[in-house]
Amino acid sequence: MQTVTSVVLQALLVGLALAVTILRCWIRLHVEHRRLAIADYLVWGGWICTLGWFACSTQALYILVNHPLNEEGVTDSVDYLKTVFVSCYFFDTGLYFPKASLVAFYWWLIPRGFKHLRISVYITATIIGCAWIASLLADTFIAPSISDNLSIENQLNSTWNSYTDLTINWALNISTDLLLFCLPFSIINCLKLRRRQKIGLVGVFSLGAITMAISLARFIVYSLDYNVSDTIGNAWCTAEMCTAVVVVSLPSLKSLIIRTTPTNTANRSNTGYLQPGSGKPVISSRGGTYTARIEGGTVDEEEMELTFLDRKASLTPTGTTDETKMQDGKDNHVERSLGDTGLDALINNAGIPSHTEGSIENMTDLTEVLNVNVFGAHNVTRAFLLILKNSQLKKIAKM
Repeated sequence: MQTVTSVVLQALLVGLALAVTILRCWIRLHVEHRRLAIADYLVWGGWICTLGWFACSTQALYILVNHPLNEEGVTDSVDYLKTVFVSCYFFDTGLYFPKASLVAFYWWLIPRGFKHLRISVYITATIIGCAWIASLLADTFIAPSISDNLSIENQLNSTWNSYTDLTINWALNISTDLLLFCLPFSIINCLKLRRRQKIGLVGVFSLGAITMAISLARFIVYSLDYNVSDTIGNAWCTAEMCTAVVVVSLPSLKSLIIRTTPTNTANRSNTGYLQPGSGKPVISSRGGTYTARIEGGTVDEEEMELTFLDRKASLTPTGTTDETKMQDGKDNHVERSLGDTGLDALINNAGIPSHTEGSIENMTDLTEVLNVNVFGAHNVTRAFLLILKNSQLKKIAKM
């Protein structure tokens, strides 16, 4: 591959990643009318590192035009050695920003009540942080001396020419990718989903396989011939970084698809699942009556109409349509769910989202606002009366 071809290809990939990242932020600000979240800023961090890598790659390739490598892969340019040494840090840092963005998204997605899932996110974040630090330490200390990275005489001992460094960093990268790939599938078991939603969610989570495939292909290329030309090797590295940025942003583009569908399609659902903005139980097409609750704070499109299940589902008898039995089931569900979490659990089970920015303030559907507030307040009142009737003073004292 010629130098110009490699640079143009890398520029197109970086431009694509930039376009997707800008579109992601535009959707959040102008379509969903919300502020940028930590996950969005982390994606930008990944793209900035990608841009830094691309700048170093371009500079190094053009230095090689006047200072080509000899048969042993040795150069006579100190500037080239400096450039490729700096590029190692851009590359190994840029790969971990999209991972951190995914962790931030999972942390937002999982409600506080799911302690085990939240602990798993904590552990995942710790492992990813340790892997990133280990990667930077390998880049810094893999050479016998840091000065070898800038030495023409000892450049074969440098980080850039170390196959051991490549193997260590790739192993850390692919292992954390696999961890992030497997983590969300445990969440699906805690979600009340229609079949179409479950298939769509699995498809979204499976997008991470694209990044892993590119990473594996790059490692195979270097394993077959570690002395592969910089024009080819750099293009593979740029492709992996850009793919990571693009893939982590693709789920955010769903709002463009959702807004093209009729707004009343949710009301025509016959599945029996609680639709966003509705505080009422829905009759299943099979005759059963189900009650559900909305957790996680805000009620908006970002929740993808997913409703988390409690450890004990609240379910009225199949075929029962009596309003009293249905409400009793709801009250029992609230009472069981209270536990030791106090008023927060009570409000969540009643279906009232937290009054934070991006929640009630930004709701444009008046019907949705009335449903959430009126039905939610009604459920809270009934729950309090139930507690007082049963003389459960300890629960009241904890609120």
